[in-house]
Amino acid sequence: MKRLLSCFAALCAALGGVCAVVPGLRFGALLLFCAAAFCAVTALLCRLAETRRWARVCRAALLVLFCAGLALFAAMERLIVAGARSSLAEEDISCILVLGAGVNGTEPSRILRARLDAAEEVARRYPEVPVIVSGSQGKGEEISEAECMYRALAADGVAPERIWREEQATSTRTNFTCGYALMREHGLDPSEPFAFVTSDFHVYRASLLSGAPRSRGVAARLPGGLYDTVLTLNYYVREAFALANEYLLRMDLDL
Repeated sequence: MKRLLSCFAALCAALGGVCAVVPGLRFGALLLFCAAAFCAVTALLCRLAETRRWARVCRAALLVLFCAGLALFAAMERLIVAGARSSLAEEDISCILVLGAGVNGTEPSRILRARLDAAEEVARRYPEVPVIVSGSQGKGEEISEAECMYRALAADGVAPERIWREEQATSTRTNFTCGYALMREHGLDPSEPFAFVTSDFHVYRASLLSGAPRSRGVAARLPGGLYDTVLTLNYYVREAFALANEYLLRMDLDL
């Protein structure tokens, strides 16, 4: 067991090093490094448990915490996967709210590009409805997420006068609160049906934070391929931690 744990710790550390240099996989790298540390500590405790009682107690406590965390993770993932779908049917909506994601300089990241493609499709279905693009300027971004989305949608044929920029939001929660404020400025009622566009893994938590029972989520998916599959898996795992935070801690993370 000790040798197996040590080998697994080395494998996780090596995979974490690879993920650390791949764009978009920083969270996966952090998680793998944590797994490596957990395996290494557990292996050490297994070795010490042969002669020290306190090590046996610590090993048992660590395994209980691990099992509890695994159960919580499974429960969160079940909710995320079940909610990873679009709920917008053929119905009237007052506007389309596009939730921001990372910007590489002035260009949308792959996650944001997928959201923009989904938003463009909805905008074509509802040609008279305004489109709110929400997101501030983050670290490493030369323009705000809202400005990036505005430029991309306008270049894709969405009339610029239809696109309203909201550049204050820094998290999912503030995407909605700031978006609602902009709706009210233009005479729209956030309690009326509207569509929000985000990534498939993010739809459940976004619906939870919207506080609007009549909101309709539109799930954007990456096109496919090995990198997109790994990136999507990375974000599904990260989302479980973000969702657990909403239920347990309610910290307004930049997610």
